[in-house]
Amino acid sequence: MATRRFSSQELYSLRNDIPIDTVIKNALDIPCRISQGCFRFLCPLCNGFNTAVNPSTNLARCFCCEKNFNTIDLVMVITQSDFVNSIRFLKDYQKNIPNQIRPIRPVAKARENALEHIGNVLKTTVTPSAPIAPSCGSGENVCNRILALEKKLECLAQRIEEIAKSSS
Repeated sequence: MATRRFSSQELYSLRNDIPIDTVIKNALDIPCRISQGCFRFLCPLCNGFNTAVNPSTNLARCFCCEKNFNTIDLVMVITQSDFVNSIRFLKDYQKNIPNQIRPIRPVAKARENALEHIGNVLKTTVTPSAPIAPSCGSGENVCNRILALEKKLECLAQRIEEIAKSSS
């Protein structure tokens, strides 16, 4: 008989290290869209699109039926499988995305003894030419904000290359 026990580290990893939006989009193929700047998905319980994901907690929420979902919950509901089979599904999915960029949690970063905090890199290497005004919904303002972010990303990429060269 196959194992039915999973370590707390395995469960933590499946719940927190696989971004829930990629599980929704890629693993479960749940209909989704970007609406008002937020990732929305079709709630598997009430079929509403009044949903959102919170990357910091890696939870999805339906505001209509007031249900929170983690990755395991979603797999269980969509595939109509039990807990053990849902864990196996996510483990298989996780194996197929080893090179995916995952968010680095502060605890994980501290363990890696990072040389420089990304916020400090941005502060010291990227100075916007003009302050970015809060979004008021105009298309031109959004385009300006996107251009400013693209400039920051280019500078950040250059800084990362410099750091990589200096550490090798």
